[in-house]
Amino acid sequence: MKAKRNTTDRRGVALLVVLFIVMVITVLSLGFLSRSDVELACGENMILRTQMDYLAASGLEHARGLLLNPPDPNLGYWTGAEGLQIIENSNDYYNVYVIQLPLDDPCDPNVCDYEISCTAYREKAGERVGESILKAQLHIDPNTAYWASFYRGSN
Repeated sequence: MKAKRNTTDRRGVALLVVLFIVMVITVLSLGFLSRSDVELACGENMILRTQMDYLAASGLEHARGLLLNPPDPNLGYWTGAEGLQIIENSNDYYNVYVIQLPLDDPCDPNVCDYEISCTAYREKAGERVGESILKAQLHIDPNTAYWASFYRGSN
């Protein structure tokens, strides 16, 4: 006579296999969720960096415009400002600093070289969360503009 095997042991093994499969699926899905959160944060950082780069470039253009067309030429050149905003009441700010470089040709006082630096940043709760710094040099030579005008007129 054969000994009968207990069938209840097999049911316990099946339950353990099902629980193990559920655990593996849970761990894999949590891994995918955490990875998608990291990808989302990376995308937000790219957007922030791009926005700060464009804001810094706008700050350089702001300085260039004020240096080429000063509101009051008798006051001298614009040296910059801090805490400027393009959109009022936003969290995005930029600081512009302008330094006049020494003259290359002291005989021609109309030629001016400026070094412009702009720092764009976003503030959240009083802390900077993103920042971009751009620097440029501006060469103003009124003789070049006159020469270009004269050249166009002779064609």
